[in-house]
Amino acid sequence: MFKQFEIILTTLFSVLSIVFLIFIIVRIRNIYFLKRGRVPIWNKKVGVLNRIGKIAMAISLLFMAPGLIYFFFMVMPPAAVIAVYAKTSFCIIFSAWAALEIFLCYSISEKFLASSKFRRFAFFFTVIVCIAGAAYFFPLIPESLPFPAESDCVMLDLPVRGTWLAGHAGASAITNGHLKNRYAIDILKLGPDGRLFKSSEEAVTDFYSYNESVYAPADGHVTQVVDSLQSDSLGNTDEVHPGGNIIIIDIGNGKYVYFCHLKKGSIAVKEGQFVTGGTLLAHVGNSGNSTHPHLHIQIQNKPTSDTTGRKTYPFRFKKMQRKRLIFWEEVSNGALLRNDKFSD
Repeated sequence: MFKQFEIILTTLFSVLSIVFLIFIIVRIRNIYFLKRGRVPIWNKKVGVLNRIGKIAMAISLLFMAPGLIYFFFMVMPPAAVIAVYAKTSFCIIFSAWAALEIFLCYSISEKFLASSKFRRFAFFFTVIVCIAGAAYFFPLIPESLPFPAESDCVMLDLPVRGTWLAGHAGASAITNGHLKNRYAIDILKLGPDGRLFKSSEEAVTDFYSYNESVYAPADGHVTQVVDSLQSDSLGNTDEVHPGGNIIIIDIGNGKYVYFCHLKKGSIAVKEGQFVTGGTLLAHVGNSGNSTHPHLHIQIQNKPTSDTTGRKTYPFRFKKMQRKRLIFWEEVSNGALLRNDKFSD
């Protein structure tokens, strides 16, 4: 599944990058090399309707472009498998195209002013599409980016080493599919090639997450351990035991760290044991209701996996390197959103 998405989406965004690059070249060629005349939109012969259309397009493109990029690479779960070169080139070229079109909205070609009704209809239809796109895509950013303040969050050390990807994560359903366990996150290990898997993706061992070490993110007492459930097959989800093999740690103040989908037989601690931050706990597996190896983390109000009355809390990581879209940065007390990359 991941490999198919990788091929399809990487090809798609590579092709889109080429298409928008062609758009840029054609527009620049027509204006600066063929010297096709343009009239400022404030010129009287442009007309009020055309002027309004151009201004509306400029404003809508200004909001639609970042909203569309955010949707493709932060909101869409499959975006995680898109090759870095395809993602980066699309972001740069699409942004350049949008900037050029916004600039050109402050003038209008003389050829358009003398054009047929069909071409005018096509223009105003495009304006409506851009407005609709801006109205849908841009609000995704302010709606999904906010996260509870540091004072309202539990602060943890990173429980893993190396470079990982956030799957479902964030405070909004836009980027987090954990509808019953709000603020829970899923994380997946990335290999040296930046991918989630190697080889043919036919076994759990093909995923870089599988058998990765999990460490205690804080001091506390272990309150529950499950270590006997099958964890080595793909496609056989266990809905009876959705968490699979788990560890729950009491970190104080009525808060408990819950790890699940662990590898059978890998748990290195026992119930009642006190662990300090950095202690090896277990290894990542594929147990429970899991389609591929990954680590699920949440902070809850219960010392067991019993879901009755369970409540989850927001948490942040004290220190990490985080890449959101294109750029890496060092963050303190940072939260994760879907498709963020992070490392220790």
